[in-house]
Amino acid sequence: MLAIVAAVILQQAATGQVVWQEPAPPAPIVADAPAAPAVPDWARADPYGYERSECSPLMRKANESMEACQARVRAALALDLGPALPPGLAAGGGAAEQCRQEAAGDRYALQCGAPGRSAPGGPRLVERTCETRPRAQAQGGVVWTEECRPADGSEPPEEGLRIRLGGED
Repeated sequence: MLAIVAAVILQQAATGQVVWQEPAPPAPIVADAPAAPAVPDWARADPYGYERSECSPLMRKANESMEACQARVRAALALDLGPALPPGLAAGGGAAEQCRQEAAGDRYALQCGAPGRSAPGGPRLVERTCETRPRAQAQGGVVWTEECRPADGSEPPEEGLRIRLGGED
């Protein structure tokens, strides 16, 4: 191979001219805009679910933070959905700033909007008056029984299992 190159150079030298060709300048490399990632059809119907599924700790890359994943997924959804993107997923929409952690230690439980002010539901406590009385048994002997009733004189509640379906019984 080297001998052939040397022979070509010598032949050109014998004619009195050696021609060196300048290489053509390389064409500038234009970086194509990254194509929008394909968003599945179900993501258009449930964009919040798509974000949760893509940014789940089980699905996202180990070196990608939750915030970076959300930014990536929200950008893809914004390109695909356009004006149909929900305001909570819009970048810089301000909806995320109104959210706070609902439970300590749970990274995913968020409360957005005004906090609820509901009192915890539970049994209503009623003041009772109780009397302990002796009662004779048929076999002989005495058994002490305790009878309780509401202090306000109302009818005592029925004993047994009750299921509360909504407000009152």
